[in-house]
Amino acid sequence: MKVSVYGAGNQNLYINKLNLPEKFGGEPPYGGSRMAIEFAEAGHDVVLAEPNKNIMSDDLWKKVEDAGVKVVSDDVEAAKHGEIHVLFTPFGKATFRIAKTIIEHVPENAVICNTCTVSPVVLYYSLEPILRTKRKDVGISSMHPAAVPGTPQHGHYVIGGKTTDGKELATEEQIKKAVELAKSAGKEAYVVPADVSSVVADMGSLVTAVALSGVLDYYTVGRKIINAPKKMIEQQVIMTLQTMASLVETSGIEGMVKALNPELLIRSASSMKLLDRQKDLDAALEILQNLDETLKAEVEKAEIKPTTLVAAQSLVKEIKTLIGGAAAEGAIKRSARKLFEH
Repeated sequence: MKVSVYGAGNQNLYINKLNLPEKFGGEPPYGGSRMAIEFAEAGHDVVLAEPNKNIMSDDLWKKVEDAGVKVVSDDVEAAKHGEIHVLFTPFGKATFRIAKTIIEHVPENAVICNTCTVSPVVLYYSLEPILRTKRKDVGISSMHPAAVPGTPQHGHYVIGGKTTDGKELATEEQIKKAVELAKSAGKEAYVVPADVSSVVADMGSLVTAVALSGVLDYYTVGRKIINAPKKMIEQQVIMTLQTMASLVETSGIEGMVKALNPELLIRSASSMKLLDRQKDLDAALEILQNLDETLKAEVEKAEIKPTTLVAAQSLVKEIKTLIGGAAAEGAIKRSARKLFEH
C-alpha cells in the first residue's frame, strides 16, 4: 500500500518538554515520523513530507530513512504518492491549508485522514466544494493514533466511519484500507462515527472520560437510590453539559468557572454523595476545594459574556423546520466550521 504522512512531529515538545522517554518510555522519533517508520516496517511504500528539516536531529532523520521511508519537503510530491494520506500536521488552519493544497493532486480513490488536529467532519466541510465537484472519488476519514506514536500507549488507531446522522465521508473500501493499514502495523483498529472520533481520541478524551464517569455516577444514584425517572435524569444531564459547553464557548474556561461558582457547587454536589463507591465525586470535590491560586486569580478577573443556553439538537430540528433543508444544512455547517476551525 502507498502511504503519505504529513508532519514528522515536534521532537522538542515530546523529548524535552513532555519528557516522554522518561515518563512513558518508547524510543524517539515520536509522532508522525514514528508512524511513517512503523508503516514502512510493515512493508508499505511510505513518503514522509516535512518542510522543516530542523524539527529533528540528523540521527533521528537517519532512523526514518533507514526504515525505508522516503523523506520529502514538498506536500504536493507526497500527495501524488499515497493511497492513504495521514495529516500529522499543526492544529487548526495549517491542517486545512495543507489538505486544500494536496486534495487536487492525490491519486484516484485516495483517502485523506486526520489525526488530533482537526475533526474529520469539519475537515470534510472545509473541502466540500472540491469533494462535490472535482474530486468526488476522494474520501475523508481519520487515522487517529489516540496516543503519541512511539510510546507504549500507542496500540491502536481510531478510524472515522459513517457519521451518527448517516453521512458517508469515505467509502467502505477506503475505510477498509485504513483498517488494514492499522492492523498491518500491529495496531488495533477502532472504527467509530466520524463525528465522535475526536472526543474519544483527541487530548480532550480526558474531559470525555471524567464527564462520562460523572454521567454514569448520576445515572446509578438517580435510578437505584433516588428512583428518579430516566427521562428526568437525561434532561438534567443535557442541561448540565449544554450549560458548561455554552459557557466555555462564550466566556472561556475562566468565565465558566466564575459562572458555576466552585464554592456553591461543592456544597450542592456534596449532597449527592449517597454511596461509598462514588470515588469520582470524591476526587472532583477535592479538586474543586484545592483550585490553583493562579487559576483563582484568572477566574476573579474573568468576564461572563452573553450566553444563550439552548438544546443543540432541538435547535437543529427547529432550524430545519423553519428555513428548510439546504439553507438549514448550510447554517449548521457554517456554525460547525466557525466553532472548530482555528
